[in-house]
Amino acid sequence: MPGRWLAILSLFALIATEVCGQSPAQRTLDEALSGTNAIALVLDGQSGRPMAMVRGEEAGRLASAPGSTLKPFFLAAALRQGRVRADTPVVCHGNLRIAGRDLACTHPRDENILNAERALAYSCNEWFANLATRFSPAQATDVLGEYGFGNRTGLRGDESAGFVGKPASEAELQLFVLGVMDVEVTPAQMARGYFRLSQQLNDVPVVRRGLEGSIAYGMAHNAATSGVTIEGKTGTASDAGETWTHGWFAGIAARGRERVVMVVYVPHGNGADAAQLAHRFFEMWEQTAAR
Repeated sequence: MPGRWLAILSLFALIATEVCGQSPAQRTLDEALSGTNAIALVLDGQSGRPMAMVRGEEAGRLASAPGSTLKPFFLAAALRQGRVRADTPVVCHGNLRIAGRDLACTHPRDENILNAERALAYSCNEWFANLATRFSPAQATDVLGEYGFGNRTGLRGDESAGFVGKPASEAELQLFVLGVMDVEVTPAQMARGYFRLSQQLNDVPVVRRGLEGSIAYGMAHNAATSGVTIEGKTGTASDAGETWTHGWFAGIAARGRERVVMVVYVPHGNGADAAQLAHRFFEMWEQTAAR
């Protein structure tokens, strides 16, 4: 399996050269991200084959804190391993602080008792900080390893492997699961991870519904697009030593029988910005299908 993934993702650089605006997906992505400094990748949702990318070199080399985009991976693992149930409730007080970090939730305050689905849709930090305590540090790092984080994808010879540390305390474990400490990933790794997740969603329908809810009414609603079914997640984080944030969108989208996995990374931005750029792509993608 690792060899298969290396082979698939080693095609990125070659395809970036060959398509160079020639394929419909590449033209659509180029137009959607025109005038921005965003990095983006689109994979075929059935095979994982790269279809389009913008700033492909950086997609394999730039590693940043992933923020809340990690939450679906930990929820899927916890559900499969019996660490949590779909109806496990957590009361969100809205003022979460961990090791001096302000991680207050921004979802509606009338949503203060959340189950797994609603917690993922609203990206509730308190729910997932509670979930983190159900893993040991080694178990948490193993979850990310299952999805390929911490390993090179084969995109480029000078590609970054990112970084997956091992938390040393409960607070560090919570920050790790929330994607803000001891973990850095590349956009290429994120795309690979969400492709693998997409293959598991039938087995963890709570995660699917949570990602659908994130688009319909939750934190990734900027990506919502008429005519396109989307299961997606946003993330906003800062890297060590930086005061500004960067934004992520990662998700799976379908128009009819065609499916894609898309990742957008926005330097000096936030998850809402990344979701808006994803919406641009999905809207143009849907329009090409109607022609």
